[in-house]
Amino acid sequence: ILSVDPTRRKTGGALLGDRIRMNAIHSNQVFMRSLATRESNAEIAACLPEAIAAAKAAGFQLVIVETSGIGQGDAAIAPLVDLSLYVMTPEFGAASQLEKIDMLDFADFVAINKFDRKGAEDALRDVRKQVQRNRQVFGQAPEALPVYGTIASRFNDDGVTALYQGVAAKLREKGLKLEAGVLPVVAGKCSSDVHVVVPPKRARYLAEIAEGVRAYHEQGLQQSRIARDRQSLLAARRMS
Repeated sequence: ILSVDPTRRKTGGALLGDRIRMNAIHSNQVFMRSLATRESNAEIAACLPEAIAAAKAAGFQLVIVETSGIGQGDAAIAPLVDLSLYVMTPEFGAASQLEKIDMLDFADFVAINKFDRKGAEDALRDVRKQVQRNRQVFGQAPEALPVYGTIASRFNDDGVTALYQGVAAKLREKGLKLEAGVLPVVAGKCSSDVHVVVPPKRARYLAEIAEGVRAYHEQGLQQSRIARDRQSLLAARRMS
């Protein structure tokens, strides 16, 4: 696993967050190395081709490369890999912004993660249409294109399973020896039975409750001060 993280232009340093999160790999079969982009001015490190070649020379059957965040015009990873997966979220802005994403031309798979967010269904439809236009496959149904809706944070998400099964099938075609999976084959290409703890329309309901309680306490405090002042005035009047 080769993970690339961006380098901050101001300080010249890079926070290798993937190394922090994946520090529990204790197996002779898995090797993980994080790299910084340094001054490559791209989403990949300049040394990445050599790192991939070194991993292949070491006998690893599968090399997974994770790039730093890819912008609209970046597709430098595509020439270096046999299969590419582009991961995005539903919040890409207007549909016209999809015209600027190069990876929609080159990616073998596209995943719209966080599919439980508001507007995810519309995003899936728009991305599928954009991929269909980019690749000139108007005779192919949009649902048949390799665009998936996933919820990676949910256990046993069928969208993630469908994506895995699609990638695994392609890797087998490329010659990777993979055993048959034990999970049932998923027919669809997006997460089903999407239930969220807090619906999008009520995303601020806890904040609204907290604001209401604070306002109630503030009003009660003001009323208690008024009552105390009135009591003091009545007591002063009686004494005069």
